[in-house]
This record gives sequence, structure tokens and C-alpha cells, in this order.
Amino acid sequence: MINNTMGEGNTSTRDMSTINNTMGEGSTSTRDMSTDKINVDLNEYPIEDISLENGYSGTVSEHFDHDIVANDVLEVEEIETYEKENIVSSSQNIEINEFAEEVDRDETYNETNIVPFVGQIFLSEEEAFAFYKRYAYQHGFSVRKGRFIKRNGIMRRRDFFCHREGRSSLKIIEPLKEQRNRESTRCECKAYLRISLQKSHDIFPSEWRVTKFVVEHNHVLLTQSEVRFLPANRTISEDDIERIFLLKEGGLSVRQLMRVIELEKNVKHGYLPFIERDIRNLFVKTKKKFERNDAKDLLKYCEDAKKSCSKFHYAYTLDEERRLEHIFWSPASCSDWYQKYGDVVVFDTTYKVNSYEMPFGIFVGMNSHGKTVLFGCALLRNETISAFRWLMKTFISLMKKPPKTILTDQDPWMKEAISKDLPSTKHSFCIWHITFKFSSWFNAILRDKYSKWCSDFYELYKLETCEEFEHQWPKVVAKYNLQSNKHVKGLYEIRNYWALAYLRDHFFGGMTTTGRSESINAFIKRFINSHTSLSDFTKQVDVAIDDIKQKEDHDIMLEKCKRINLKLMSPLQEQAHGVLTRFAFQKFQEEFERSTQYSIHHENGNEFVLRYYKDANSRKHMVFWDGKIATCSCKYFEFWGILCRHILSIFLHKDCHEIPSNYLPSRWRLQTSHDDDEVDPQQVNVVFEEQVDVVHCPPPSKTKGRPKRRRLKGGKELSHNMNTCGLCKDVGHNIVTCPLKENTQFSGHTNKKKKICKDANLNPILLPKV
Repeated sequence: MINNTMGEGNTSTRDMSTINNTMGEGSTSTRDMSTDKINVDLNEYPIEDISLENGYSGTVSEHFDHDIVANDVLEVEEIETYEKENIVSSSQNIEINEFAEEVDRDETYNETNIVPFVGQIFLSEEEAFAFYKRYAYQHGFSVRKGRFIKRNGIMRRRDFFCHREGRSSLKIIEPLKEQRNRESTRCECKAYLRISLQKSHDIFPSEWRVTKFVVEHNHVLLTQSEVRFLPANRTISEDDIERIFLLKEGGLSVRQLMRVIELEKNVKHGYLPFIERDIRNLFVKTKKKFERNDAKDLLKYCEDAKKSCSKFHYAYTLDEERRLEHIFWSPASCSDWYQKYGDVVVFDTTYKVNSYEMPFGIFVGMNSHGKTVLFGCALLRNETISAFRWLMKTFISLMKKPPKTILTDQDPWMKEAISKDLPSTKHSFCIWHITFKFSSWFNAILRDKYSKWCSDFYELYKLETCEEFEHQWPKVVAKYNLQSNKHVKGLYEIRNYWALAYLRDHFFGGMTTTGRSESINAFIKRFINSHTSLSDFTKQVDVAIDDIKQKEDHDIMLEKCKRINLKLMSPLQEQAHGVLTRFAFQKFQEEFERSTQYSIHHENGNEFVLRYYKDANSRKHMVFWDGKIATCSCKYFEFWGILCRHILSIFLHKDCHEIPSNYLPSRWRLQTSHDDDEVDPQQVNVVFEEQVDVVHCPPPSKTKGRPKRRRLKGGKELSHNMNTCGLCKDVGHNIVTCPLKENTQFSGHTNKKKKICKDANLNPILLPKV
């Protein structure tokens, strides 16, 4: 029996009850059948002393056949190892007793005395590599497969190196491509293990024998707490990969999903067999695997959705190279929402939601319950006027009618596209985007007066009539001496887009900011990032739509089960309570409760002047009411769609016990209905879905704003460029790069020859220093 016991997970046990081979000529072999032992005479074999480089030595008797030709020659070795083995030796005979030994598997490589030795036998190359890998883990390094020798297509020899063997090669750079220069860990370490294929046998077709083992390293070995961070010792199992992608789809960040897996596996924090970088590399690897068909998968999703539901709308364009340029889609639910609540639309774009950096534009609105609903989505190649014009044309052609009002940011190209393609739509700017810049515009100029300026500007913003705004604006500007300020001039030029005095005649549902689009963007960004594929991105948009549906169903349930209690018993309030939704009735109730606080200051037929009852100098409001038509100077109904307190006060004074139906808009009612006021098809260029067989993924988009990884220099950084040369006193260079330096002799300095690399493709960091 020959028994060779190796470490956990890679243990090879060769156990034979009998071995009877014909030895070489001149050798003797006897067998004792009663004791089941083999006596081999070693007089015919030379004995060599083999010295290992780690300081240990062993005696090996070996008959080595390098050509592996003779199948009838049995090679026997006598090996003195570090492990305790059942080998009984005598002066010239070796007795090998038969036994079987089981070795428990330990995935953390905690066994001791796992040391390879010359002459050790393995059944396969993989077994030898696994054994040496476990040995390396115990001693603070990792291994990799190295050179090999093949004969007749069969591998005969293989070397396993330390991970720091060799040295890194010079990196060829591409001037037009951004590249990293990472430090190499290789230091020409000479430690390695060599195995050779020895012979074939009837029972064991092949065996690999250790022929050389170099132990010494030229670098510091790692501890057990450090060696686990080496890349060779970090792996992610298939089960963990499946779990990682499931948690990622649930919106967890890399750090969060790692913590969840630690808790599930009951592992100490930081002791998973992988780190955050491995998970991020897994995401990048998966992205590269599927990114070739990414655009086609997105179009396939839209095509299948269109076949399953005719209300699903989508359109897209391709560039000259048949790459996806722009795409717009609106699911069936979004189309229904637009037909009900599409009178006011908020449009905004956001970034870092897909791997191609395509800006994501969304059309959102507000339903009868005051909640945000989605009308449509778009991915654009860029944010130019042509892109926005295509999007606006596509939106009104597919949705069949333009909105009455639209709210956006101050993008000039978006403004121009809306003015040309939505001429009947009132356009407004988000006031938050405007006032957000005030601190950088006026804080340094006004200093202590800045807070007072903000208060006065807010009063200007709330003015009711255009005449009042035009009268008060120059007074406020002159008060702070801002007549020549470019930002103040710019605000006045676009006053029609942000001042409420110019917007009150149009219905905005009370919205003055694009915050509703930001809420949907924030929800979607919980599940996606800048590495998300287009197909995964559409899935998360569907999740956002489902979330909106669930909230709408919940609000409908509350309408049926819970109703707001009436605070005042009035026919007007009872009528509104039975018609309006909870959200609209709360707004109506707030106005109705304050309607009793106003008294009629002057009355002239159907015209009334109201003011607050406590203050004789309070603002006066003009109300017209002829029994059918009611208007107020505050324009609250036109802007909100809810009757204001001033009109309700006149109703109470004139004993009006019923609100005309046209002052209870359908968009705020429990049972919403909408008019099918479609756009004339001749006025819109309808975009049809094009059937294509080949669609390529879009290139990375260049978004507006400051370029990435670049920043503007200033102060001392710019002053360095103005330094003058100490030799010729010219500007633009220094004494080191001065062209007159070669013709000038310096005393006390030795001339140093400049080493110039002839290979222009080498990375400049790798070039010799001067």
C-alpha cells in the first residue's frame, strides 16, 4: 500500500491492498501474503540527498524516467517528510502498511503542516494546484499558474508561481484614450512549485510528481488576517451572485447588500469571501456581457408592450450609424392619466440613470387626489433644441392633445422648443431653480441687506396684477441699487415665466416648482445608477408606475371608507363635500372657513369690493358675480381650480346656496371625466414606430454643464502660468525649459544628459526621470 495524504479539499489517498509489478532487471521484490506486505529491495536504486531551500532535507530513492516510455518500471521513493506517516523503514527494506484515513474538509484552510515536498504525488494538475494554493494561504501569499511544456499535445510539466513572480511589462498608451497607471505588485519572487507527468499505469492512468519546490520569497509574507484580501482568495459563489442581483434589483446599495448577506450567513462584519470592489466588478462584467443588445432589448420591450396593449405609445429615432438616438414611451396607465389630468404638465430632465449617460426626461402631473402621476418618459442623446423639438412634437402627436400649461426649468433650448411646437401652451419656469441661485448672485453684493432683499422679492413675486408688478419692480431694484446688475436685468426680461402676476390667468393646479418630477426621479434613483442598462432601467420605471397605481387605489379606498367631517353646516360646503375628492375638498374648506372674515367695502351692481374685516388698510379684492359668472382679482380659481374665499364670501352675502357646476372642475371630482379634445392630425407630424432589425447601442452622451473630471483653476493656480523665466525674463516658461539654456554655461552645475525614450507609445509615467 502507498498512502500519500495531502491537505483538506485536495487530499489524494492512494490505497492499494496489493501491488505486484515486474521491476527492472536486477531488482528483487517479494510479497508476504499472510501479512499483506510488499518488500522491495532498494540495492539496485541510487539514493540521493535532496536539500530543500527552506532548510529541511529529505532522502529520496528515485528511479526517474523522463521520457515516460517504460510502463513496466515501478518507481519507488523513500521520503522523509514533516508529516507523521505510516512508513516503516529498515536497513534495505521498506514496509508499507495498508490503512485508510479520512480528512475533514475545512474551507478556511486552518490545517497545519500542509507543506509540499519533492516527490509528492498528485492524481491531476488541478489537485496539485489546489494543494499549493492552500499552502500559500497558510503562509501569506497566493499562487498563479505559470509556464508549461507540452509534448504531442499532452501537458508534461507545469509551474505554479507566487503571485509576485516576474515583473510588469511596460504599458502601451493610446493618446486618445484615458488610461490608468496602476502600481504592480510583482517583485520577481522566485518561489514556485514544479510538477511533472511521470508515467501511466493500468490502475492509475497518470500521476503528477513534484520535481522542484522553491520555498524562499523575496518579499514580506502576509498574515492570516491580510492574506484573505488577495484577489486569488476572493470569490463570489453562484448562490451569492444570484442573491446579490436580487438585492440590487430591490434598490440596495453595494454596502447595504453586503451587510444583508453578512447577517444572512451569520458572518462577522468584513469577513465575507469578497469585498465591495468585487461586487462592483461583477456589475461591470455583467453589463459588458449584455450591453451589445441593450438598445435592441429596449425596443423589443416597447414592441411587445404595444402588441399586448394598444394604448402603449412609443417612438424613437436612429442616427446615421443606426444607433439609438432618442426614444419616448408612455405605458397604457400613463396615457389614461394624461387624458384625465393632462391640463398641466411638469417636465424635467435628470442624469446618471443609465450607463450611456443619456438624459432622462419625464412628463408628470397631478391627479384629483393631489398625488403625482407619470405621463411619459424619454431618453435623449443630448439636450439641444433639435432633441427637445423632436420630443415635444412626439409627445403631442402620441398623446393626442397639448397641455394647457407646462412647468420646466430655465433651459433656453427647452424654452425655444416649447414656444415653437406648443404655441397654445402657457410656459412657466420653476421658481425654486431661480431663487436657488440668489445666494451666489446677491449675497456678496448686498451682505447684510440680502435677507431683506429676499423678503421684498417674495412680495413682488406674490403680486396679483401685472400693473402692480411693473409699478413696484423699479422701486425695489432702486432700493438696493441693483439697476445695473445683470442678474436683475435677466430676471426682469423673463418675468412672464416666473412672476405670479403673469401666470394667475392660467391653470397650474397650484404648482410653481418642478418638485413633483423630482419626487419621481428620487423614487427611480433608489433602484438605478449610472451603470444601469436600458432594459433594467425600463423595469424600474414600470416599478414607479406600479407604485403610483397602488397609491391611487389606496386614495380611492380612503374616499369610500373615510370622509372629512364638515366643520360648518352650509349648503355650499355640503355640495362640495359630496362632489370633490378629499384633497380638493380640504382646499375648498380652507377657503370657505376664511370667507366669513371678509366684509363688503363697496358694492356697485354685480361688482363688489372686499377687504379683511379687522384691518381697514388691508388689501382690497374686486369680485364680480351676476348669478352665473364669478371672477376675482386674486385669480385663485384660475390658478388652482378651487373657488377663493372672496367669491365664497359674496355667495354667503347674496344667499347663494348652490355652486355652479362649472366652478367644480371635473379634474377635482370623485368621478373624473375628460373631453376628447384631440389635436387635428394635420397640425402634428405623427411619429410611427419603425421596424428595424439592426439597432446599435448609443454612444455616451455629453450632458450640459461643467465637463467631468475637470475644474476651473483660479487664484494661485492661474498665477503660476504668469511666472517669468529667470534666464531670459520672458513669460510662458521657466529656467528649466528656457530655449537659451543650452547656449549658456552655468558655473557650479554639472551637465546632465537627458535620457530620451525612443518609444513614443510608452506611458509617460514609465519614462526615465530627467
